Amino acid sequence: MSSVSTRWSIIDSATAVHRVECQSLAQDADDGPADAALNGLDDQVVGYGLEARRAYDELKRTIGQVAGLLILAQAGGRRDAFDLPALRRAEAVQEEALDRVRRLAAPARLAAHRQRMLQAAELAGRALRALGDVAIVAGEIDLTQASNDLTRAYAVLQSTSESVFGMTMVDFRHACCTCGAMKR
Repeated sequence: MSSVSTRWSIIDSATAVHRVECQSLAQDADDGPADAALNGLDDQVVGYGLEARRAYDELKRTIGQVAGLLILAQAGGRRDAFDLPALRRAEAVQEEALDRVRRLAAPARLAAHRQRMLQAAELAGRALRALGDVAIVAGEIDLTQASNDLTRAYAVLQSTSESVFGMTMVDFRHACCTCGAMKR
């Protein structure tokens, strides 16, 4: 029996996109960057990249949560979607990410990267605050400001993506097409 098949139960495999024997399941979604990719990078860059990834993941999660809340509000046409505990959790994650980015010690050549991470964190915070200011105008919920800030936060965060450190907007390691690619 392979190590992959012992990690997954029948229930797990029923909900997975991959077959149980697929090698992509052998990797955890939270795996850090591959050691080989870090060879040749100085310790400051590696330290920065590993810590920046934590903030990146928190910001990605915040952006996803805000997007979900916007969809709920738009679909329901009501502000009560913002009374959900999910908004408080998103605010807490965003604040943690902002604090983490502020504490990042970026090597000189990565100062611009850190600045973009800070901008993304601040824009995500603005989007969250804009949710509290959402108004109903002529019977329609106005999500313009929150949506605009969220769109900008996503674009800025996307510009900070760095695959060497696992900082990618979408994790394709568990994509459905991985199984097929392995057979070729």
